[in-house]
Amino acid sequence: MSDEPNTGDGLRPPVERPSGPSPVTGPAASDPGSVSAADPGAADQDGPVTGRASGVGITLLLFGLLVVSWLVQLSFALQGEFGPSEDRLSGGGTLAGFVLGAAIAIGSPIVVLILQARVHKRTPRHSIVAVIGAVVVLIIAVPINAVVVGLQAVSVVSGS
Repeated sequence: MSDEPNTGDGLRPPVERPSGPSPVTGPAASDPGSVSAADPGAADQDGPVTGRASGVGITLLLFGLLVVSWLVQLSFALQGEFGPSEDRLSGGGTLAGFVLGAAIAIGSPIVVLILQARVHKRTPRHSIVAVIGAVVVLIIAVPINAVVVGLQAVSVVSGS
């Protein structure tokens, strides 16, 4: 037998030399831009992306909360318009209901964004599906709620 590594002649699998430090040659010279296995952040860069299923679940929950916020606002609007006059909500009560609905629609995606930023800081390979879902919900919720709350506030201030 010879000391030369097998180059794949078909009889045996090829032998690969280790690229890390060896007791004979000492530590390998490291490239400043490379990530070695000894670095604490090396595990964060390798492996599968985590949190996809939970991200999809969070996104579905956010869209569900958006619909719930619209139902809350609709119920307050109907209570302010219909029914016996002694049971109707005043303009301020309706405005409070609209603000509550807006808080549900806008507050929950903001909380998700904050929590996902913390998770992503600890685990860079964490999926950003929940972040994308939260941004989409905010893009939908902010303009709609700004118009709804703004129009009701103008109505309360003008006294109609």
